[in-house]
Amino acid sequence: MFNNPGTTSDYDRHAALPSDVNGPANLILIMGRALLTLGSPAHRLEAALSRVAERLGLSAQFFSTPTALMAALGDGHRQQTYLIRVNQAGTDFSRLTDITRVVEKIGLGSGNPALAAEQVDDILNRQPLYGAWLSFLAYVLIAMPAALMLGGGWNEAILAGIAGSLVGILAHLTGRFTGIDRLFVPLSATVVSLITFGWSGWFGDTAVMPATMAGMIALLPGLGLTIATRELSTGHVVSGSARLASVLLVFATLGFGMALGGTIAQSVIGAPASITPVTVAAEYQILAALVATSGFALLFKAYLRDWGWIFLVVIVAWYASMAGRLLLDVPLGAFVGGLVVGLVGNLYARWTGRPGSILHTPGLLLLVPGSVGFRSLSDLLNADVISGIQTGFLAVLTAVALTTGMIVASVLVRPKNEL
Repeated sequence: MFNNPGTTSDYDRHAALPSDVNGPANLILIMGRALLTLGSPAHRLEAALSRVAERLGLSAQFFSTPTALMAALGDGHRQQTYLIRVNQAGTDFSRLTDITRVVEKIGLGSGNPALAAEQVDDILNRQPLYGAWLSFLAYVLIAMPAALMLGGGWNEAILAGIAGSLVGILAHLTGRFTGIDRLFVPLSATVVSLITFGWSGWFGDTAVMPATMAGMIALLPGLGLTIATRELSTGHVVSGSARLASVLLVFATLGFGMALGGTIAQSVIGAPASITPVTVAAEYQILAALVATSGFALLFKAYLRDWGWIFLVVIVAWYASMAGRLLLDVPLGAFVGGLVVGLVGNLYARWTGRPGSILHTPGLLLLVPGSVGFRSLSDLLNADVISGIQTGFLAVLTAVALTTGMIVASVLVRPKNEL
């Protein structure tokens, strides 16, 4: 779920491509670089590029990982293989939407490959849709309602909002410097736990764990775990394994940061009291989900015209998942939620021609097992090995259930495009 806003400076518009590359091949390479920079998973990226290559009359094969793409263009002894290496710039729905429009024009035979390549290049290098202040606000809008959704009350929501604002500041500061941005996750986790443990230990009226998890909720890689499971289930073993390893590393980094910040706070102020938070009424839960969704829409830079659709899929996914859990069980409820999100997103893609991931990603964010995995890590850090293993297994099982629901949805309603 981590999305350090930064810029797309990691994408080099002057990246060296062979001078003899023809127009269609050049478009394939630039489009592959753009989609990989925006974090497209292997199964979507390879399918989209294969479809474009087929429309352009190119024989092509692709091999994608989270940070590299190999493209083999041509047949036999005339085949040329290119390697594209990128640093992902984070999810950006506005750029993805506009690139999809270019892809659709090429697919319909109404686009010029050379012009399309230039358009994709310009789209990726333009200024972000929302500026630094709105990106900062996004972290606050995500953290505060997340505390209510994780079983906290208003005290926990206020503390989570403070912690989320600090994460937003760190995201802006670290995103401006190459190399330092790699410290964003552990530094944010340390700062969040330092604030939440210190606040709870000093005032004693706030439950520490809901506020801590909510403060760093935007950093939890639950969505990455679900995408890794999807890649593995669709045969993209290398990409899925690499993404899974990255997810585990982020969890471990968050755990280290939380332990470090919590230890410092407790050594100075003392251990926080054991507080049972006063949970809010059920009707506030869906409202909190919608507020958090607006934060993710800002963070992922979705066009305003898509916000209504995003709110719709969140409401549908929320109640579908609740119904599934009441009638079945937690993992099976996640399957129902994933199925509904997949169906709504695929229908949206067919009706509008925009990427289905614009709805898939926010819908899954309410269902992904990021907080469950973090609880597992917290139990392990507290030497509660059995509980930690059980909770971790539940997180993996939930990810598998979500993935299965999405795959079934793609079989029932095939999306118009693969992005």
